[in-house]
Amino acid sequence: VPYALHAKTVTQPTYNVNTFYPELGGYVIEINADGTHGLVVAMQNQGGIYTWFATNDILSNASNHDSDGAKFKDWRMPTRRELNLMYNVFINGNEPGFSSSSYWSSTEQTSTYAYGYSFSGGNVIAVNKFMPIDARAVRAF
Repeated sequence: VPYALHAKTVTQPTYNVNTFYPELGGYVIEINADGTHGLVVAMQNQGGIYTWFATNDILSNASNHDSDGAKFKDWRMPTRRELNLMYNVFINGNEPGFSSSSYWSSTEQTSTYAYGYSFSGGNVIAVNKFMPIDARAVRAF
């Protein structure tokens, strides 16, 4: 008698945008069509203000996150598009507690400039990579 394997059905949890999920380490700012995967932003700025180069080094440091975010090591700088998603949260409720300062993006403009996003002005800015500004990490789930 042949042995048949029975697949175990596993239900993938679904998530909603603009909601805090401790098990994901932060606040969901984007999801796929079925709500199973997306992007989460950390609930606090990652330490002080840093140059663009230093920002990459501090994002996954557990001491720069709240207790939920500290469980993850895959934090990264957001892209320009992702910063725009974060800004929309800032102007429409701001549960993650963004400040009205500027935040780094991972998107480079030139070898010496990268893009940031001014939450006080609501616009993309080009910033010298040696200029210290705020950092807020994101991670995919």
